[in-house]
Amino acid sequence: MLTMLEVVGTSTKSFSDAVRTAVDRLLEDGKRVHFFEVIEQRGAVREGKLKEFQVKVKIAVEM
Repeated sequence: MLTMLEVVGTSTKSFSDAVRTAVDRLLEDGKRVHFFEVIEQRGAVREGKLKEFQVKVKIAVEM
């Protein structure tokens, strides 16, 4: 049975790296990940510089 989890990933490099961070977190916890869907992208700017990429992803895991 698959369950969809919403996870936020962050990166200082790119949106795709932020996705990888979110997925890797579940893999490191031993979850069996099947696919993901990016549902939101945003970022943070501080002192006039882009500092962080953020994504909200739905990740299908086997429970």
